[in-house]
Amino acid sequence: MSEPVIKVGRISHLGITVKDCEKTAAFLSHVFGIGPFDIQEYDMGVLSEYYLVDGKPAKPKYKAALFYDGDFFLEVLEVLEGETIHTRFMRQKGEGLQHLCFMVSDTKAALEKLKTEGIEPVIDYQFVTNQNGKKVRVHEVYLNTDEFTGGITIQLLEYIPEAA
Repeated sequence: MSEPVIKVGRISHLGITVKDCEKTAAFLSHVFGIGPFDIQEYDMGVLSEYYLVDGKPAKPKYKAALFYDGDFFLEVLEVLEGETIHTRFMRQKGEGLQHLCFMVSDTKAALEKLKTEGIEPVIDYQFVTNQNGKKVRVHEVYLNTDEFTGGITIQLLEYIPEAA
């Protein structure tokens, strides 16, 4: 077996794109006992330093229901406004498993290596948040892998500690 193009870390989360994240979260809680879900709205035009869809600036708004299980989480995502790969997924396939996210230690280096395979970001963004009381920069990219993986987009996620 040859060496992989990049070596990813643990699975961070699974992303399910739906029409109504609150309804889906309520169903998962009621039927399967999954929860509690933390439901929040995200305005990427305000939250992120930049947000690119197909290399162009975008300002989508999302509602997400998140269920954490240790370091892993389930993301039930509803697009409220704007064109993204999530809205494309909904038009083409309807609701369902849209992305699988892996942790990486260096997003930029991973993207350079993946470029040789024709794999490029379709969404790229960064924002700063607090995580366990420490400032951290989050860099996320969604890749154009759905044609190679049976319809699932691979997402890469990097946490970069911010100087105090």
